[in-house]
Amino acid sequence: MLKFFNRFKNIRFRQTAQYLAAGAVLFLLIGFAENRQHRKRCEGINIRIEDAYDTYFINEQDVRNLLTQNGNRRIEGEPFRELDLKQLEARLKTNKFVKSCQVYADLGGRLNVIIQQNRPIARVVDPQAPDAYISEDGDVLPLSERFTARVVLLEGNGLRKLLRRNLRTDSTGKAYFEMLQRIDNERFFKALVAQMSVDADGSVRLYPQVGRQVIEFGPPTELETKFDKVRILYQRILPVQGWNRYQRVSVAYKNQIVCE
Repeated sequence: MLKFFNRFKNIRFRQTAQYLAAGAVLFLLIGFAENRQHRKRCEGINIRIEDAYDTYFINEQDVRNLLTQNGNRRIEGEPFRELDLKQLEARLKTNKFVKSCQVYADLGGRLNVIIQQNRPIARVVDPQAPDAYISEDGDVLPLSERFTARVVLLEGNGLRKLLRRNLRTDSTGKAYFEMLQRIDNERFFKALVAQMSVDADGSVRLYPQVGRQVIEFGPPTELETKFDKVRILYQRILPVQGWNRYQRVSVAYKNQIVCE
């Protein structure tokens, strides 16, 4: 029994030694590869912008300008050991249209940059302040001189207190953000709703693309029930009664659709 135990210990010792040796070799190879990579010079920059066919807020030249600080910081031709990749990512993130980014060097000596853009779901229209976008993450974004997103217009006296912080995390703004998400995520409502107005008391009105009626939604509560009523209105009532039959429609009341 003792011989078996000693033999088992020897086998385990040899296995452990083999694992440690393999780990040491791997560590040395990684260190060698990293050292070799750091001695390489940047041969060029590959830039990939996600969703570039749908959103055009930032282009390759914008990315190059951010990386090089408008041409004042050399990238191409520099040794990779002189390039702080985390710092380059931080520069890219100073642009509010950059949602996330990844910067890394490949074995061919090229700097690779992958950009994911912020996507707007609404445009804020305020006579007393510059227009802005609300992103899919609830952040407030500036407008772009290059591209105008076709999204729901958001206006009204109740907006200012909602836009003081991120809508997604604000206790009051969260309900309005969920409503905007619902409109953006469902093809029917995205095609239907042209404008959303928030009154001073917090109640919401919707202005459709089709018809002249104003939809009084009330507060952004019971979203499922109220949006079902809007769907019934446009799929069952207006096709029969006429698209311009009513000027005011309310879905704010329980178990009712009020048309006038």
